[in-house]
Amino acid sequence: MSDAARALYPPTFEPPTAPLSLLAFLNRCARNPLATIPAAAYTEAVTLVEPVRGRKLLWVCDPRWLEQILVRDADVYRKTELERRVFAPVVGDGVLTADGASWRWQRRMLAPLFRHSEIMRYVPDMRAAAEACVARWRASAKTGVQAIDDDMTDVTFDVIVRTMLAGGAPGDVRSVLEAGNAYLAATPWAIAYGILGMPSWLPHPATWKLRRAARDLRAAVGAIIADRRRRGGDASDLLARLLAARDPETNEPLSDDQLVDNLTTLLEAGHETTAKALTWTLYLLARAPEWQHRVREEVHAVTGGGPVEAAHVERLAITERVIKEAMRLYPPAPMMSRAAQEDVTIAGHRLPAGTLVFMPIYAIHRNTRLWDDPARFDPDRFLPEREAAMPRAQYLPFGGGPRICLGASFALVEAKVLLASLVAAASFAWDGRHVPEPVSRVTLRPAGGMPLIVEMR
Repeated sequence: MSDAARALYPPTFEPPTAPLSLLAFLNRCARNPLATIPAAAYTEAVTLVEPVRGRKLLWVCDPRWLEQILVRDADVYRKTELERRVFAPVVGDGVLTADGASWRWQRRMLAPLFRHSEIMRYVPDMRAAAEACVARWRASAKTGVQAIDDDMTDVTFDVIVRTMLAGGAPGDVRSVLEAGNAYLAATPWAIAYGILGMPSWLPHPATWKLRRAARDLRAAVGAIIADRRRRGGDASDLLARLLAARDPETNEPLSDDQLVDNLTTLLEAGHETTAKALTWTLYLLARAPEWQHRVREEVHAVTGGGPVEAAHVERLAITERVIKEAMRLYPPAPMMSRAAQEDVTIAGHRLPAGTLVFMPIYAIHRNTRLWDDPARFDPDRFLPEREAAMPRAQYLPFGGGPRICLGASFALVEAKVLLASLVAAASFAWDGRHVPEPVSRVTLRPAGGMPLIVEMR
């Protein structure tokens, strides 16, 4: 079969080609916030729109301007009230939402946990989580169809428990996962109201769900912290390091709220994005069996048929290219925003202070000015020589600039270890029916889940 005949164009959705009315905007955003990105964002460098209520929104998809916003003028373009409305109820003023000096010291405090040497120590725990997932598949009395989205959530959360919460009480850990899922599922209304500039006190259809889930999530994380304090011990996991951290200015330990803020941030960000990256990767491999075969052959050649070890990770080049291309087509965190702190000019557009600047990663990764045949699944886009030629801000699965995802290296190593282990143990096939629309719930989820046929090898 020719390459053209095998070409895979996986599912997406139709963006709006004309300005949306208030009702149309709310309907689209409540169903899928990504479906409000204007069609021009997929073909143009910069698009200025006034969707509703007279609020100007700038959609930026050009690497030069993205570099300016995220790197050169990072102090001018700060975190938005929109992002605070979505994230602060669960992560408070942790490293994800904080700004200025508070953000800098929290970032410095957490950065050593994600050094390369620290990450590689966790490879056996990552592999053990994959082996536990494979064991569950082998023991399953069901048919060959598995809910891969649920399975990837479970396996990545298992990694978090093994590496970051070794002392967490199992019941409380599970409560974190359940409350986090409930919160993310209810975020589109908060996003819609934030974009429209609605007052934060104004209720929307998901207000009470969000409040209840945020309360449950923070209570569960607080219970884990309290349990660790009661038991004491010399554990060296993430929680132990947070408990030992000190403010560089005052030498004071983190307050209870700061502990909950940062632990919640790392628990949620630490599994949710990798789970979605793996879900979409396995779907693409199920639809492109020739690439699944290449990954499996590479894993066998590198490991000799044994378990994945730390020494193998750097040699899994094809596996890495497949994951990177999956995160291009289906970026786990598909949208970023900033607010201009002063009057600015971008691509000839003069914008007053307070203007919302959106960086639609989903559209940037599919912009026809930046990518050849962008809707096609092609892992060879990330051959070393081709990737080296890309502008730095063309590919942003983990964001960019000083606020690039703190756990980016951890996530990529984890994804490689898990994918290699799973593909070595099982084959994945599409059922020929389910076509998952990508929908944003802060992370990029498949509408209707991700049922795939799993056959053990």
